[in-house]
Amino acid sequence: MGKSETIGETSRLKTSQNDAVTTVRIEYSAGNMEHLLFVTSDLHIDSVACAREQLIADLTEATERGAKIMLFGDVFDAMQGKFDPRRNLDDLRPEYRRADYYDYVVKDVARILSPFAKNILLITPGNHETAVLKASSISLTDRLVYALNMEHGGNVLKGGYGGWVRFMFQNISGGMRTSVKLKYHHGFGGDAPVTRGVIHTNRQQVYVKDADIILNGHNHHAYYVPIVSETVSDAGKVMFTTTHHVRTPGYKHDYGDGSKGWAIEKGFVPKPMGGAYIKMKIKEGTVKKTTCHICVQPVIHAPELVG
Repeated sequence: MGKSETIGETSRLKTSQNDAVTTVRIEYSAGNMEHLLFVTSDLHIDSVACAREQLIADLTEATERGAKIMLFGDVFDAMQGKFDPRRNLDDLRPEYRRADYYDYVVKDVARILSPFAKNILLITPGNHETAVLKASSISLTDRLVYALNMEHGGNVLKGGYGGWVRFMFQNISGGMRTSVKLKYHHGFGGDAPVTRGVIHTNRQQVYVKDADIILNGHNHHAYYVPIVSETVSDAGKVMFTTTHHVRTPGYKHDYGDGSKGWAIEKGFVPKPMGGAYIKMKIKEGTVKKTTCHICVQPVIHAPELVG
């Protein structure tokens, strides 16, 4: 965990971390009222089944649109290590057949992500990274963040498997302020071929309080489900709030042509690919009534056979 600061042309953005909470402070007195995020997970960049061209195209578009990028787990596939029971040489890219497998994979993934390093805000580990840490005492996520920052000019923070991101907007000249709270978790559970994991929205709505956005990955399904809650204000007025539940599918097509492989033997289904844009638009009123409108736009692609 650490602190960083980035100065943009029209905004001042400061990031800091305190345990599980990442805070992003944005000064918008220059009139920059709209802020764009591109969120995704499950890139599995080093896998032979990763749709790299589509991934790079989406990250390129996000960068050109000025979006801040957040990658929520399983950036690596990393299943071909010596102590990994899942290893299969058929799933190993030829260039990774090296004695320094993990070191080289980190360098190569950093190279692939380097054009987007200055736009990447946060990278978090998923179950593939934690499996490597458990088996080999190597944190791929820490190494990747270090490479992007020290070798490619990034200002990337590393998060946890789960955590929070607070976007704190402030107009210093006018005293206006508002915030958006995003709860993330890489994900858990199985393939969920019937519900696609949407049932988690109701569960998380119960035990996660006051989140504006709840984001998951892991099972390679995709959904966007807004859930509206009713409450009463201190002034005795009925109020409604919306929690935006987002699941991102990632970029690994391990279903292949449906003829063979672990996913086929497990009865998994074909999955979509992509992520989602989240636009936060500030609407000024009084200090107490300044709000932020949230708009979620899923970015979904049908898979194509790789190779």
